[in-house]
Amino acid sequence: MVKKIRSIYLLGLILLAAGAHDARSQQTSPKTVSVPVKFRYSVGFVCGQSQEPKPCMEYREGSGKTSWICPDSTVPAGANGAQVVRGLYATAINVHNPSFPKGTNDGTVVFGKKVAVALPWQKPGPVSQFERAILKSNHAFEIDCEEIAAIFRSSVPGGTSTPPTFPVFLKGFVVIMSPVELDVTAIYSSRPLAGGGSTVDVEVIEPRSQEAVIRANIPPDKKSD
Repeated sequence: MVKKIRSIYLLGLILLAAGAHDARSQQTSPKTVSVPVKFRYSVGFVCGQSQEPKPCMEYREGSGKTSWICPDSTVPAGANGAQVVRGLYATAINVHNPSFPKGTNDGTVVFGKKVAVALPWQKPGPVSQFERAILKSNHAFEIDCEEIAAIFRSSVPGGTSTPPTFPVFLKGFVVIMSPVELDVTAIYSSRPLAGGGSTVDVEVIEPRSQEAVIRANIPPDKKSD
């Protein structure tokens, strides 16, 4: 009897350990889904505070090679001049699903979005992986600088370039890949750091045809969907 109880106890420990391993695997390996897409929206963004760095200084090494020193600059060495003028910049990208329910299709669209950071002087910036997004019929959501920065910090894969320490001035593209056409607008606002009036500009982003099947990560808080 004691031997039987001990065997059941050991079996329970084994099953518990296996369950814990599966739970850890699910936590460390984010789920992904395949999303067939037909349309691409490339939306430029400008986020953060630009300090307009000092002009870079040119000098020549003994070999005759030209190099640059950029004191107090947020741009890579070799980028001579400001990225944009000194000020505070924000971008808000609004996405609307205009699809109507039809038959058994309730009009919900599943698509992917990612962030590609642009750096000066033809230096490629980090690119995040696609993240799955879901939007019901006639609903809309916004992608703002806070979310762009979060994607930049948490989803940058290796093999591109080392992301600078945050907070940092960011510019680049939010790329949206969708199986259906969406309504996408970008709202750009800015304000000088030294005072003065704010500016606001709204741009409608047109789709471009690009058929593919993308792999998109399911956000952690939506894995149970």
